[in-house]
Amino acid sequence: MTDLLHTLPNFPTKHYTHLIPSLEKSLITTTDLLTLDPLEVAKRAHLPLLDVRRLANHVLASLQSQLGVIDGTEALRKYEESSNLEDALSLKASGRTISKEWSAISTLDPLLDADLGGGIPTTYITEVTGE
Repeated sequence: MTDLLHTLPNFPTKHYTHLIPSLEKSLITTTDLLTLDPLEVAKRAHLPLLDVRRLANHVLASLQSQLGVIDGTEALRKYEESSNLEDALSLKASGRTISKEWSAISTLDPLLDADLGGGIPTTYITEVTGE
């Protein structure tokens, strides 16, 4: 976690001072915190799962705010109001959740549309090949 302040120089670490030494000792980076399953991180660092989830969600909200993906106040509101920490600002989403959010062009084949989650997604580059 020594890279946290290099990645997010203004991140408020005072709420997580009890977690950071264990994460550093376990050689867990900010990337690990955001990409690995929180349960795996908690096991490796011998930390409470909910604390690891809170930290990961707060780091993600700060990154999204810094990169302009969402407004800073919106990011903190999502972080603070989250009743389900696993779903709030999570990088992970199921394929069905994602397919419900995109618009698609039908292939006019119901079976193929079902396999593609509604059709060929728009706003993506899609290459269809075959023999």
